[in-house]
Amino acid sequence: MDKKGTPVMLQKMDKEQVQNVYENHMKKDFPADELKPLSAIFTMMERGIYDCLGFYEGGELKAYAFFVMDFRWQVGLLDYLAVCEPYRGVGIGGKCLTEMKVYYKDKKGILLECEKVEKAKDLEESRIRKRRIGFYLGNGCVETEVCSRLFGVEFTILYLPVREAKIEVFEELDRVYREMFPEPVYQKNVWVSASPF
Repeated sequence: MDKKGTPVMLQKMDKEQVQNVYENHMKKDFPADELKPLSAIFTMMERGIYDCLGFYEGGELKAYAFFVMDFRWQVGLLDYLAVCEPYRGVGIGGKCLTEMKVYYKDKKGILLECEKVEKAKDLEESRIRKRRIGFYLGNGCVETEVCSRLFGVEFTILYLPVREAKIEVFEELDRVYREMFPEPVYQKNVWVSASPF
C-alpha cells in the first residue's frame, strides 16, 4: 500500500501483456539498438530464465521491469526498467525498486547494467547516464568494480542487495550472460572484467 492506501505491487506478465508493453511502451522508452527483439524475450520466457513484471498501483500499470532470472538462481540481472510516460518524476521508479526487493525476497540480490558515463558521446548523454546511476545509488544499489562489454557497449555494474550485502559479482554476472547467449555469441560479443576497463 502507498501513503494513500492504494495497493502497490509487482505482478508477472503473460506473453500478451508483454507484447502490449513492448509495442506501446518499450519502443518509445528505449533506443532501437538497446531493445532485444520480442522473439528473443519470448524465447527466454519459454526457457524459464526471464521474468517480465508490471508495477501496478490501484490496478493500473505505472512501470515495468524485465529480469534475466531463474527460480533456481540466487542472483539475477535487471534487463529493463522504465516508468510509463505519464507517471515519471513522482517517485514511481524508487517504489518499483523497493517492490523488486519484496518480490525477490528469497534472492541474494539483483545486478544492474548502467552504460559507462565516460563513454557517453556528448555532454547531454553523460548527464543522463550520471543521473541514471545516481537514481540507482540513491535507491539502495551499490557500485561494483565489475564492468562488462556487450556487443561493443560498455557497462558499469551495480548491485541491489536483497538478502546479502556482498556477492561474487563477476561470477554471477558471467553466469547470467552465459545463460542469455549461445556460446559462439558469448565468445564473440561478451566481455566481463573484475576491474574497470
